[in-house]
Amino acid sequence: LPSTFQILNQQLSDAIQNFGGTGNDSSAPTKSSQPDTKTLSKDRMRELKRTYGINGKTIGNGKYLLIDNPKKSTSGKSNIWNAYKADADGEPVGQLLTIKVSNNFEALSREDSNYNRVCSGIFPGRFVNKAEFLGSTDGLPPKEFANSCALVIENGRKDLRAILNERGGRGFEGRAMRDAAIAALQCIQAMHSSGMVWTDLKTENFVIVSDEIGDNGYLPGVKGIDLESAIKKGSNPVDFSPEACPPEFATAFVSGQALDFRLEYSYDIWSYGMMLYELTTGRPYFENKSPAQITMSLQYAFEADLSAVTDDKLRDLINQCLQYDARKRPGVPQLLIHPYFLTSGFGW
Repeated sequence: LPSTFQILNQQLSDAIQNFGGTGNDSSAPTKSSQPDTKTLSKDRMRELKRTYGINGKTIGNGKYLLIDNPKKSTSGKSNIWNAYKADADGEPVGQLLTIKVSNNFEALSREDSNYNRVCSGIFPGRFVNKAEFLGSTDGLPPKEFANSCALVIENGRKDLRAILNERGGRGFEGRAMRDAAIAALQCIQAMHSSGMVWTDLKTENFVIVSDEIGDNGYLPGVKGIDLESAIKKGSNPVDFSPEACPPEFATAFVSGQALDFRLEYSYDIWSYGMMLYELTTGRPYFENKSPAQITMSLQYAFEADLSAVTDDKLRDLINQCLQYDARKRPGVPQLLIHPYFLTSGFGW
């Protein structure tokens, strides 16, 4: 599958012509220990399908029972399944899980390593729990899961962008807004204290794992997902999300030097500012713009219009994160003592 770099190269060439006219165990299970779902009767399988959505497909030699149909990851490179773990009789047991299946072993094994590194540090952040990495899916039917690997993680009910869309574009306020902001900042802290740059911090990569969503003044259980693109500070990016990239990277991309760009922590701080803007206003800053248009818009001393942000302290926080000059953006320690958090009424 083409990378974001390859896709945007074509989009960018088109956009330039028209610019201005358009707006945590990682070992694989052993086969001998896995249940065989074929032993279940057809009647029982039909009952499980009605009750749980079990579709007869499995991962890990029957260890995980897949349900319904998969969704595409935000990058479009992986299939995201919901699943239950199977007991010794092949029956679903425990909490709903998420399984990310991909043919890109390098990318998914890197994500597995990133979870291990970041979540075992001094500041583990708020990421979904990782169950295991399967170097081979050993899935049924074999043809569908041939040459693929899988990452099994804690299930998230919905991502924050989906919740905002359900709210009709109403942004979060008060405690709910601060719950999301603090969870994201803890994830950045975990990344940076582990020497990593996330490069993919956005509302789609934060999910709710609790049953409560927002209108009661709380937004508990916000956790980060998708660490596939996280890379060591000072390294070159392997992929990127245009909506999360800062001006300095957009400039490098336009000039054909994206693959030589050196990642710094300030990259994620910019992304955090853009995410906070979307959370409080209910819409992405670059709403209805294509990836190429976003990249072009970040050129020429871009200055964000934050007039839609009504909270004075939050507006100042976002403004600091969205400084055009990367050297002027605050680090995590400075963000932690910003008045927006100091007056929020709760701690870490």
